[in-house]
Amino acid sequence: MHRRELIGATLAAALALSARRARAEQKPKPGAGVLTVEEWARRAALLLDETKRAQDWIGAHPGDLGLAALAFDLADLRSQVAVRIAAPEKAKQAHMHLLLALENTAAAFDARVRGDEKKAAQRLAAARSEENTLNLALEAVKLKLPMLK
Repeated sequence: MHRRELIGATLAAALALSARRARAEQKPKPGAGVLTVEEWARRAALLLDETKRAQDWIGAHPGDLGLAALAFDLADLRSQVAVRIAAPEKAKQAHMHLLLALENTAAAFDARVRGDEKKAAQRLAAARSEENTLNLALEAVKLKLPMLK
């Protein structure tokens, strides 16, 4: 019995050491931490461009619920990614409106999938309003998002 306890303790210690080494060897993801204003602007431009394209595409195909479901999944992922972006101080206000635009777009697509067209239209209007407010916040701090081609 003593021998089994010794083997168990040895295995537990080896696993703990292995886990500690694995954590120490993990490299931080590129872009982790607070970004520069230019880095933030590039990320925001990509997220916003994809969102606007999805809004237009879903609007052009109102009867395709499978497409709306896919757009919802993608919009939800964009929202989750944007939440993890550490915006620089100069862009914090604009970032908040970016988050709201992305979240409202995801909610609009979700409402469309559930068949609630009224709610979908309301949330899409809210998303576009947040985009306008985002642009005003950027103008206030003299920032401009780069254009994607």
